[in-house]
Amino acid sequence: MPVAAQETEGLTSEELIQDILQLNPGLAAQRLEALARNEEIVNAGALDDPRVSYSVAPATIGQNIPSALGNALGVRQVIQLSQNIPWAGKRQLRTEVAQAQSAAAHFSTDDLQLQLIAAGRLHWASWWDVHQALTINREQQRLLTELENVIETQYASGAGLQQDLLQVQTAQIRADHRGIVLEQQLERIRARINALRNRPAIAEIAAAQGEPRPPALPSEEILRNWLEQAHPALQSARADVDAARADRALTYKNDYPDVQVNVGYNELWNASDLRLQVGVSVNIPLDFGKRSARKAASDYRYNSAQSDINYLRNQLLSELAQQLSWAREAHHAIELARDQLIPKATQTLAASQSDYQQGIADFSNVIQAEQALLEARLLLSNSLASQYQAHAEIDRLVGGQLWPLDPASL
Repeated sequence: MPVAAQETEGLTSEELIQDILQLNPGLAAQRLEALARNEEIVNAGALDDPRVSYSVAPATIGQNIPSALGNALGVRQVIQLSQNIPWAGKRQLRTEVAQAQSAAAHFSTDDLQLQLIAAGRLHWASWWDVHQALTINREQQRLLTELENVIETQYASGAGLQQDLLQVQTAQIRADHRGIVLEQQLERIRARINALRNRPAIAEIAAAQGEPRPPALPSEEILRNWLEQAHPALQSARADVDAARADRALTYKNDYPDVQVNVGYNELWNASDLRLQVGVSVNIPLDFGKRSARKAASDYRYNSAQSDINYLRNQLLSELAQQLSWAREAHHAIELARDQLIPKATQTLAASQSDYQQGIADFSNVIQAEQALLEARLLLSNSLASQYQAHAEIDRLVGGQLWPLDPASL
């Protein structure tokens, strides 16, 4: 299916991002997971449910059943209520673990959201770039058709050369093939965009509206500070460290026993003052290697979480440096194409056409000049898209500080 048909007049990057944030099922699932983690905080620090036990003994034990219900049933009853109470500090540590895990889940949601925003901007820029390339290619096809008509007329009258006609026809074939390649690129980009929007791959998408205009970049030092402070993956990693720290402390606390309080009523005793019973039981935290292994495992997890932060920070800073390099390269290419290559290629094409018409230059010069102008225009289009994409990746790395969105759109 060709991509020429469009559903609206134009699609801005911000409109695409709003679509993605509202329709992407992965983000919706992550948000629900974060809400679930939030609900688990209260449960983590709560006491275990109390337990009630009820048992009976045959009436043949003893003679007088002390209660009317026991007499009616012909049995003696034993009822006991028990409540487990963890050692002081355990419930607080369990709450801290749950709070840290909840924070990590929320930061993971923010991280996924930033990834989707960046992906939306990257694909929108590619969508714009390929549409620009198609427009440029159609203009070249039109120019080549005009040249072909002129050469055919000259060749038919004996004033032109066959090799000139063959050159322009070859260039026309290449332009036609380039158009097919660009159409297929649009198909692939459209499928990627629709996947982000949870729509069928072949759903129509409007052509990109407006030229990519990324925000200006502050100094590299400011960007690094933003990354350190605001990148949600780093914040999630710090929350993982907090969870590992609290879990380690809880593991060490498990060396202390929990207390179980028991209150019971026992009809096996005939004397009424002996039937009510109150007691306390504790578990004996023997090691047998299992507690030492748990503590060692908690130490490893805590140290691993700390190492993850350092590794992740270095990876993100490295990625920031790379994206800044891409941005600088694209900026240089934009200025080069706008200020030098396109003006000179335009002049060269006009001069080569004039020289050919006057018979003082070969037609190959016209084809070469036309190809140079095409490449310069494509370089400008591609560099504008590349700069926009590099800034989008930088924005993701600095936690959305570079390109803030309207909170109402989130």
